[in-house]
Amino acid sequence: MFASLRGRVLFSGPNRIVLDVNGIGFDVWVPDVVQRKLTRDHETSLLTYCHIREDSFQIFGFLTEQEKTLFTMCLDINGVGPKAALGLLSVLSVDAFARAIQEQDVAAVSRAPGVGKKLAQRIILEMKTKMGGVPELSALLGAPDAAANTEGDDVYEALMSLGCSPAEARKAAVHARETLGTDASDEELVRAALRSLAKVNHAQR
Repeated sequence: MFASLRGRVLFSGPNRIVLDVNGIGFDVWVPDVVQRKLTRDHETSLLTYCHIREDSFQIFGFLTEQEKTLFTMCLDINGVGPKAALGLLSVLSVDAFARAIQEQDVAAVSRAPGVGKKLAQRIILEMKTKMGGVPELSALLGAPDAAANTEGDDVYEALMSLGCSPAEARKAAVHARETLGTDASDEELVRAALRSLAKVNHAQR
């Protein structure tokens, strides 16, 4: 089956585009992050994955090899179909996906439509192993991140002891330091971090 398509974008909508390839319109499902980068009446090239069943034939399109690889790896996980895999790549960029797997951020993974907490836990468990076996993706898992360096961070540890997830604690601690500066005490930073978390939680309700 074909591995890529190049043509003009005839239609662009949520998770879907129509690509005109030499007069033939291909219905292509794409992650939101891809759809937002495509412009109607402009030519583009997409890497493709064809999902074939007895009663359906679907084409999925991606801008990078990493996106396509993550999508196909997700399909190998029990309980993850094309819709859920597409949803994962719609709410998480490749870097954010890798970070969520590395930090075991169940909340981030379960933001995808159709992915509950139990399935998110399974995805994290299996994807960490799968991504570790793919050089270009294992590099993402082990990529150094100054913001993620939490060893000996008293503010991060305090937030963790208050029930924050690793991802929440890291982001809140970084945000507090950016807001108050390096001269702020740990107590001030913890209070600022908790305020920022409270605002985020309120906005998500």
